[in-house]
Amino acid sequence: DADANGCIASAGYTWCEPLNKCIRSWESACVDLEEEETTKDEKEEDEEEEEEERVLKLHIIVLTVSCLVGVSLAFEITHEHLLEHTSETMRPIIVGLFGELTLLGFIGLTLFILFKMSWPHELSEYLYGDGEVIPELGESVHMVLFLVMVIFLAQAVYLARLGDRVLNKWKDWEGLSVDRVSERTIRKHKVLQSASLLSLANTSDEQVDSLIFSLTRDRFCVVRDLHPADFEFASYLGIALGRTLEELVEVPVKSWVCLEIVLLLAWQVDGLLGKRDKMVGWILAGYALPLMAGLVLAKLRRILVQHTAPLLADAEQRGQRGSLKAMTNRSIRRRHAQEERSFKKKGAKSPPRSPKRPPEPREKVLVHDTYHHAFWSGPHQKSKFTLDVLRFVPLGAAIYIAILLLVHAPALLKGEVLATYSIYVRLIVLVVALLPPVLCTIYVREAVDDFAIAGHVESLQNLRFVEHVIRRQRTVAAFEALKVVTFLRKPDIVRAAMQLSDQAGKDEREERSWRSIFDVFDENQDGIFDRSELRVLLTKFSTATEGKITEIIELLDDDKSGEISF
Repeated sequence: DADANGCIASAGYTWCEPLNKCIRSWESACVDLEEEETTKDEKEEDEEEEEEERVLKLHIIVLTVSCLVGVSLAFEITHEHLLEHTSETMRPIIVGLFGELTLLGFIGLTLFILFKMSWPHELSEYLYGDGEVIPELGESVHMVLFLVMVIFLAQAVYLARLGDRVLNKWKDWEGLSVDRVSERTIRKHKVLQSASLLSLANTSDEQVDSLIFSLTRDRFCVVRDLHPADFEFASYLGIALGRTLEELVEVPVKSWVCLEIVLLLAWQVDGLLGKRDKMVGWILAGYALPLMAGLVLAKLRRILVQHTAPLLADAEQRGQRGSLKAMTNRSIRRRHAQEERSFKKKGAKSPPRSPKRPPEPREKVLVHDTYHHAFWSGPHQKSKFTLDVLRFVPLGAAIYIAILLLVHAPALLKGEVLATYSIYVRLIVLVVALLPPVLCTIYVREAVDDFAIAGHVESLQNLRFVEHVIRRQRTVAAFEALKVVTFLRKPDIVRAAMQLSDQAGKDEREERSWRSIFDVFDENQDGIFDRSELRVLLTKFSTATEGKITEIIELLDDDKSGEISF
């Protein structure tokens, strides 16, 4: 009954090869104990490796998420820091800047999804016999776009910082009067009236710029029925400058189309030129950018000079350069003094103050409907085409720097181009190649300042900006009025302030500012307070005692007329 191995089947025995003997299956398993131990050890090792791999992946995920959180925090902190340390008028450019960063993130995500698909690898395998060529080229394009946007946005931040400085300079010029301009500055202005575009692009004189600012301000206020001392023209231009910089940061459809055309042209030229010719051509293309920015700057300066030339000539014909103003500080004070003396001689109360808006000048200058014709394509697009040309320059400069640093500079330093020349010569060529972006930054900065003025006067002025400035001035006057009420709590402080006021002279703008504060309390706008009105005001807003309020009223009513005028 035994089989070939001697196992008796009727007794339930079978041959077990691993154990090399006959066994009953229900009594013992046909497994080699050593092999079983080995299999068990291998399984435990596999489980340990899987656990280690899982832990390592978890660590990498946590580290990656932590890096993303850190980058997001840095992004938000930078955003808040820029908004906090940027003036209100320059904040639109920061908003536009971070909007472009969002666009950059969208482009990066799109490229990531595209090159994670199978078709780029299949196409690369079909064309090049290697499935990684096209995806690697896609990564290179992504890096170039990223570098271009970073450089472009860095230029935007730089321009925003300079915008605050320009705004402060304009505020300093607010107190300048046309009748105090030197004859030398006027001669320089006349020379610029017949200067060439090249001279205008390379001429920067702060005295002439301040004269143009003053003339433009006075004419703007006359046309809008505003008084130059009442209206903060610098704040108006600040809003215009912020909007201009915001538009400069945005990349519209026109700019993308122009870039596509340039890319196609470069593609066609690429096969016709060698490495050296390509580098020389790229450098020449880079120098075309500051040339374009210089032409825009010269055009804007010519518009401003031609716009202010008739104003200055008109003022000179009348015998005084300040005659363009609607009302001068001197005439205001003289008229009020004469009215006060006349009424006091008659024993009457002080006269009511004349209306806040001064009478119109003898010959009011009207807005020219053809002013916008001075811009390129002005009859059809007004100043938009000029701004589009200017907008292309910083974006083109960013592309120029990115291609130069990623393509031509490494080839130049490695000796692949101009190999027969020494390293010093190649370094000089690299420095020359880096000059166009610097020139672009200088020209664009000045052109943006001039565009803020030239593009927002005459028929192009923005009424919404004017209303915004007037509302802000009224708010400031209200807060200043509260400060004045707080100051009126102690008679000693009032007495000391009145002594200082008598010693220090006030210009027209300062006097008009104080009049705005006075108007906040002058409810019936008659230009005077009587004692009872002032007592009610001080009792309502001040914590001074009744005796101190009486003493303060006596100090302010120095002529004992029972009334307190401005």
